Amino acid sequence: MSDSVTSCLLLPILETMPMPVITTLFMFYYPFRTGSTNFSAPIVSPLALLSGQLSIKGGKIMPISRHRVNFFNPMPEFFAIDMAMPLSLPLPEGPCVVLFEALPEPPLWQWLLAAAQVNSAYPETNAAYASNASITSIQHTSKKPLQIIMLLKDEAELNALAMDASHPLSPFAMAASHIKGGQRFHLDDNCWLDFYLCEPNKAATLATFDKASIDVLICPKGEFEQAALELAHQGSILIGDTKPDMPAALPIKPPFKPRDISIVGAGVAGASLALSLLRRGHKVTLYCADAAPGIGASGNRQGAIYPLLTPEDDHLTRLFVPAFLYAKRFVESLAHHPLPFDFCGVLQTGHDERATERIEKLLSKTWPKQVAVRVDADEANHIAGVAIDKGGIYYPQGGWVSPAKLCEAAIEEAKTMGLECHFDVNITSITRADEGWRLNTQTGEIDAHELVLATGHRITELAQTKSLQLAPFRGQVSHVPTRGKLEQLKTVLCAHGYFTPRDASSGSHCMGASYVRGDTSVEYREQEQQENLHKMQESYPGKDWVEYLDISEGSARAGIRMVSRDHLPMAGAAPDVAAIQTQYQAIGHGPKGAQYWQTHAAPVHPGLYIFSGLGSRGLSSGPLIAECLADSLSGTLPVLDGDVMEALNPNRMWLRKLKKGKALD
Repeated sequence: MSDSVTSCLLLPILETMPMPVITTLFMFYYPFRTGSTNFSAPIVSPLALLSGQLSIKGGKIMPISRHRVNFFNPMPEFFAIDMAMPLSLPLPEGPCVVLFEALPEPPLWQWLLAAAQVNSAYPETNAAYASNASITSIQHTSKKPLQIIMLLKDEAELNALAMDASHPLSPFAMAASHIKGGQRFHLDDNCWLDFYLCEPNKAATLATFDKASIDVLICPKGEFEQAALELAHQGSILIGDTKPDMPAALPIKPPFKPRDISIVGAGVAGASLALSLLRRGHKVTLYCADAAPGIGASGNRQGAIYPLLTPEDDHLTRLFVPAFLYAKRFVESLAHHPLPFDFCGVLQTGHDERATERIEKLLSKTWPKQVAVRVDADEANHIAGVAIDKGGIYYPQGGWVSPAKLCEAAIEEAKTMGLECHFDVNITSITRADEGWRLNTQTGEIDAHELVLATGHRITELAQTKSLQLAPFRGQVSHVPTRGKLEQLKTVLCAHGYFTPRDASSGSHCMGASYVRGDTSVEYREQEQQENLHKMQESYPGKDWVEYLDISEGSARAGIRMVSRDHLPMAGAAPDVAAIQTQYQAIGHGPKGAQYWQTHAAPVHPGLYIFSGLGSRGLSSGPLIAECLADSLSGTLPVLDGDVMEALNPNRMWLRKLKKGKALD
């Protein structure tokens, strides 16, 4: 097929349908270049729910007024222009079909996941949409496990998959060597991939598949195409030979251009964001007031990685489940650096009646087994290696990592990709410049095109960010030497405080942490040292191993966390609070004000971004939020749902009131 030929599949629509939902499948093929090979590859249009109608007249896709449809590119490394359609349309009965002319060059797993990402907003359907390529796992809330069938033409394609599996973040890692004809590989308990090696001209074998059991069918274009389409839809199929005219309402983005982005801060937020941006091809410069990475709140010896779950399907849960799963892969991808970590699991138990009731509420909800499982007292004792004699929640993929070493590893990895670092740079103020921002330091001025502030508890020291609704919380972590039965501990314990297994690099455990609002001192405090010990004694009263907890050496470390009112991090454009206040004064509140803010964007500082408020779970949430912020800065669709991204908007506190017509405080 020549590069100029574009195929379009249109499933029948009832144009006169009064319902706001119209079932439509769009499939576009666009040329791209990989190495010296030219070929056309498909982008399957997203399938989910569009709150309006489309009409098809004379082969043209015509959007109804008031509905804006934007194109985005799920794989900028493969496609020169953004041409995937992020529509939400219910999937017709049968599978979503992905046809490929040839497998893209690495990373194949990113391409597959981009095509197969499932829309969790509509679990009652088999809806799927193309998401950004940076995703490393498939999340969905379908009532049945998601089944993806991939047909491979020959051993060469299987070998390509095997080579790709060596990528440290690939969910297919260690699986390709086991794939033969008909081999099943579980991505997780709610999703599996079935790989089949199919001989050419054996498309009839598709008829053997149970149509109702397939959610996504990925197969080669050509000999399998017609059978695959018939499998997906038993009705009439229209295949056009030419590309439909694109309505003016569907803008095409220009080719990807690297951006020059400066980051201030070298903690978990800044370090992970630098790596995410560099992986997307941007130029990144990092500035830090400290002498090395991970000196602030990210400087503890050990930090637990486990999700912040709630009984409700709220923004916290929808953020932390995928973020927690991604954090493990992020850490493991840096294992070739000196990085102490152990994914030994995290065991959470109640320390009083209220905490126990909350755990029971959490356990009343069904969680994927790789996220959280219920354990009784005997199981908990076996997992912990010490007697705790109470049940709770076990996070099997949780564990601990050295936050300071994680920051160092991420920075070192980023340097191999071109990161430019400047430490001991204290930025006292920033001002808007002609082509970006001017950073004023103790020694001079620095110009930055775009600027991301990831400065931890210091983020509110600048004039542009002083009104951010974030509060500092001091936390002191106690260092406990290993002795006696403490060496038997095999997992992270979390109750009224946490306690980690022994870190071989330091020969000690970490126990903590205090939580003091509004305190930015990092001096050692004996009172908080005693509080940490009391929390552990209260959590596991009368247990013999608790007697070995020794804090007499006075070894501890204090750091300052930044926490928002709703406990969600902040990632996105920096709000221009002065402009918001000016508009608010002019418009007022009440119904008129609510109507205005529901249809107008809140003012922001152009080219200035915030990445803060990670709280005490930054190790679990930071890496994935960094990916999403990098997506936004790259002009691609973040992996997290749109409403979750809105919940991370630094402007959200004001917008919630303004959109309801409430007065600002």
